[in-house]
Amino acid sequence: MDLASLQKEYAIAKASDRFPVHKRFTKELISSNDADVIRYHYALLSDRENARLYQLVRAAFIERGEPGEAFLVRRAAEETDQALRADILHLLGRLRNPLGLKLARDAINSDDREMRHRACYVLGWMGDDEDIDLLRDRLLKDLDPYVRGTAATALRQVWFRLPAAKPRLLKALREALEGEENSEALKLIILSVQTIMEKRFGLRENIEERTITGDVDAAKKKCSQALARLGP
Repeated sequence: MDLASLQKEYAIAKASDRFPVHKRFTKELISSNDADVIRYHYALLSDRENARLYQLVRAAFIERGEPGEAFLVRRAAEETDQALRADILHLLGRLRNPLGLKLARDAINSDDREMRHRACYVLGWMGDDEDIDLLRDRLLKDLDPYVRGTAATALRQVWFRLPAAKPRLLKALREALEGEENSEALKLIILSVQTIMEKRFGLRENIEERTITGDVDAAKKKCSQALARLGP
C-alpha cells in the first residue's frame, strides 16, 4: 500500500474504537519496509489521541524486523522529543537490542517518570546482576509509586531469566513491602513475590484486562510472613 493510501486508512482507524479496524490498519502499515513508510510509521508514534491505536502502532514496529530495528538505532542518536525517546527505549528493549540496555541504564535516573518507567521494563527484560541494584534503588527510593510498581515487576522479569538471583530479588522486595504505602505499588510488589516464591497470597492478576483483585491487606500479611520465614 502506498503512503497516500496509508494516510487515508489511518484517518479511518483513528476515528474508530474497534480493534479489527485498528488491526487491519497496522497489518497494512507493516506490509512495506520502504524507507518513507518506516518514517511515516515512526511519525505516527507522536499521535496518541487514540490510545489503543497508538499502542498497536507502536507494537507493530517490532514486526518490521531488521529494517525497523536499524531505523530505531539511528533515530536514538538524534531524537530530542522525550516521549519518542521513551518509545525508542521501549521498542529496542522489546527487540533485545544491546542499545536498549544502554539506554535503560542511562534513563533509570531520568527526571522524566516515563523514561524511568520504561527503563525499569527494559532492565527487567535485558538486565544482568549489576542492574538489580538499579531496580532496587527505584523500588525503594523513587518518589513516584507508578515507577516503584514497575520496578517490582521488573525484578520478577529478572527472576525469569536469572533464577539464581532469587535471594537478592526477594530481599529487595521485602524491604519495599515493609515501607510501601501506595496500594497499587503494593499490589505489584506482592504479585512479584508470589511469582518468585511460587506461592499464592490471595492476589490474582488478569494480564489481558490489566486488573489485580483480592484483599491487599490480607495478602500483605501472608506475604510478609512468608518472607520472614526465609530469615534475615
